[in-house]
Amino acid sequence: MKVYTDSANPLLWRILITAKYANVAVQQQLGVDPNSKELLAKSPFGKVPVLETDNGTIFEANAIVRYIARLGKGNLYGKNDNEAGHIEQWIDFAANEIELPGNVWVFPILGFIPNNSVATQKAKGDIRKVLEFLSKHLVTRTYLVGERLTIADIVVSLSLVYLYQKVLDPNFRKQFVNANRWFLTCVNQPEFKSVIGEVKLTDKMEVAPEGETPAPKEEKPKKQEKPKEEKPKEEKPKKEEKPKKKDEDEDEYEDEEKKEKKKNPVDDLPPS
Repeated sequence: MKVYTDSANPLLWRILITAKYANVAVQQQLGVDPNSKELLAKSPFGKVPVLETDNGTIFEANAIVRYIARLGKGNLYGKNDNEAGHIEQWIDFAANEIELPGNVWVFPILGFIPNNSVATQKAKGDIRKVLEFLSKHLVTRTYLVGERLTIADIVVSLSLVYLYQKVLDPNFRKQFVNANRWFLTCVNQPEFKSVIGEVKLTDKMEVAPEGETPAPKEEKPKKQEKPKEEKPKEEKPKKEEKPKKKDEDEDEYEDEEKKEKKKNPVDDLPPS
């Protein structure tokens, strides 16, 4: 089997370390161009790392870790279905609760993304909650699931490695004793060291370089101009219409009516 990726990073490390524990031979090919036709033929959208097997290719780092763990003879994926379910839980926890805020905090320091002080402050609070949760869980445990190291420990510890190396200074991490102990137990295993070397915890919290990208200014809504009041039009006084002259026919008709209405002399005689 062969794994292709663009650079050595925690996503690649979790695959190689899992292969060490599972005693599965995996070759690595670094410096791969994600946009090359060769890689796009193996993985959609140039997703790296991608594992090439005799039966095809597998992309997404955690999927590759699961695949390799199943090939091994140990209990990297748990010794029963209950442990397997808890291991899946911790893998999702690493992706959603650690890697998202961890990248927001560390990536600006590494120069991968612009710095955003508001987002960084929120990420610090999220990582603090993660370490509190881990410390409570590990009060009576050496490993996250069961009594032996599993891929849950591999994935979660490597999700934290940049944080411990760059920003979790002694003052920040001092209250998370159990989480610190578990992390150091993992990264000091021979299988880890053979891949990532010595992990040194930071003595000073690093900060992103100045030159924060300002947030886009909100455009203020323009004042709406009041519509100009139109002056009422002055109504011109209507001209008095002169009475129309009666037609000659109407005058003749009225004269005839008057003649008909003349008093009859018989009307004045006493009744008979």
